[in-house]
Amino acid sequence: MSQARMERRAAWVAVIVAITLMAVKLVAYALTGSTAVFGDAMESLVNVVASLLAVWSVWMAHRPPDRTHPYGHGKAEFVSAAVEGGLILAAAGAVVFKCVHEFRSPSDPIERVDLGMALLGGTVVVNGLVGTWLLRMGRRGGSAALEADGTHLLADAWTSGAAILSLVLVRNTGMSWIDPAIALVMALWLVWNGWNVVRASLGNLMDEQDPGDRVRVEAILQRHREGHAPAICGFSQVRSRHSGREHRIDFNVQLPSTTDLHTAHEIASELEREVAQSLAGTAVAHVEPCVDPACTHGRASP
Repeated sequence: MSQARMERRAAWVAVIVAITLMAVKLVAYALTGSTAVFGDAMESLVNVVASLLAVWSVWMAHRPPDRTHPYGHGKAEFVSAAVEGGLILAAAGAVVFKCVHEFRSPSDPIERVDLGMALLGGTVVVNGLVGTWLLRMGRRGGSAALEADGTHLLADAWTSGAAILSLVLVRNTGMSWIDPAIALVMALWLVWNGWNVVRASLGNLMDEQDPGDRVRVEAILQRHREGHAPAICGFSQVRSRHSGREHRIDFNVQLPSTTDLHTAHEIASELEREVAQSLAGTAVAHVEPCVDPACTHGRASP
């Protein structure tokens, strides 16, 4: 099965799981009336929308380049992840509003705690398993959308665990204020999680430099600078950006000013192939003349 097909299937699995778990949590909220459970249900509502976005973005990301998008459609996944982060923040706002209302005008006591805990316990297991699976698949294939969806499901498992803790404490202590207090902590956790997703997505959309890519490329070029064929005089301006899951690198290499155009082209092409294979991406080398007239580097590999 192709990588694209596996990722599309994973995205649809996430949709089905998100819809099912949202329904379960809404039932748990209707049974218990817990503010913490309400917050958990809001998180699952975001999961449904985010999973549908992931389906679209995974499909879009695997479309080949065309006349209007010569670099492909990979950044659609970053857009999806950014929207998902925004939805997480919106869910956190809804939970905060509910908490403030509960502190000012407490609702009826929480009921049917055992049944609510059982329902939420099942969602913790499912979210944890599916979230871990999506996260691993996203990292293995470089899919930002699946990685964001997996991270979100794991966060949802934590909020479900917090909701269960709230039900246990309220039942054992009789202090109803614990429920909105824990829900407020959950909202803060959602804000942190949502901001991290948005921050990473916007960084990629703005072509933020990948420090890991730069270190790997500079290590490769340094070997050639030290004499590994094809030898070069030096390098500079190593830059990287991500176009979806593909790494795009460009850099300058210095060769003796006496190097003929054909040889310079061969050397640049060899370096591009080596860097591209190392990062599973695309590399472009720009050739510059070396200012040292005594330099004897600049020979292509036999």
